[in-house]
Amino acid sequence: MRALYVFILMFLFSSTVIAQQKKYVWGYLKDSATNEPIALASVTNLNTQHTVMTSNKGLLKIEVTQNQVLSFAAVGYHFDTVLFQQRLLIHDTLYLQLVPLTHSLGNVTVKTKGMNAYQLDSIERRKDFFEDIVQYKIPAVASANSGAGIALNIDRFSRKEKNKRKAFQFFETNEREAYINYRFPAQLVNQYTGFTNDTLQEFMQKFRPNYEWLRANLTEEDIKYYINEQLKIMNKK
Repeated sequence: MRALYVFILMFLFSSTVIAQQKKYVWGYLKDSATNEPIALASVTNLNTQHTVMTSNKGLLKIEVTQNQVLSFAAVGYHFDTVLFQQRLLIHDTLYLQLVPLTHSLGNVTVKTKGMNAYQLDSIERRKDFFEDIVQYKIPAVASANSGAGIALNIDRFSRKEKNKRKAFQFFETNEREAYINYRFPAQLVNQYTGFTNDTLQEFMQKFRPNYEWLRANLTEEDIKYYINEQLKIMNKK
């Protein structure tokens, strides 16, 4: 996970673009512990906000330009991020891995009373990110000098704090992708569409709901109606 913060810093401080030619990148995403493919994980170009899904074999294809950042998210795994540099342009295929969360075994998540799989994943990822990568302790509510509320922290505007805030933005973007994956899983889409393999991947990639809609529509019934509406659109085309 420390590699994630390194990639973020490299992205923030990179100012020289050697080449801007568009390139479709192919790759395989696998579990770092079992080497099994991670199916239907989301892969996002953070610069263009374009997201694709991996196939049942963990295969991905996405358009990227040098010095853009690709991020990877899947239920039951830590995030990871890759800065696409010149050295990667020479490879026809990338081989990438995600580290499973400690409370998970692959995609099988241990249930804890009162918490769903996404909440468990998010708690562990946040703890790891804040404490291990950023080495940033979230302070308790500070006392203002005036006694009127939370004090204005001048350090928040320093270069170091600015970089931390940028890192937090990267993290929150990945968390949104993870939430979409949790609310729009392959099992549910398969149940309501009957799609499998490449057809399932294509449907989930093309009709992936956005984060704001999912936060406003919180039930499985909402997802069911959403899928039905997208099927109508697909059949018309």
